[in-house]
Amino acid sequence: MQKAGELVMAKTYLWIEDRKGKASYTFGISFMEQLCPDVIVESKKNNSELVKAVKALQDAENKYIIVFDNSFDNLQIVMEQKY
Repeated sequence: MQKAGELVMAKTYLWIEDRKGKASYTFGISFMEQLCPDVIVESKKNNSELVKAVKALQDAENKYIIVFDNSFDNLQIVMEQKY
């Protein structure tokens, strides 16, 4: 719990659409451990759940890196983009 006058450090999250144990999640964990060990990698399980999480995001304190793989199975993402 935060105490009065205590400085809270912003966290950086990497949200990935792949499930834990899958290739892009494993790569994300390994890559971030080497490059930016303070970044917290979180799986959102699939494209739909990641899109829902991004749409519901109201956190202005922390930073979020959102990662989708470049694959033909991500047609839903293309359809949901706002231009």
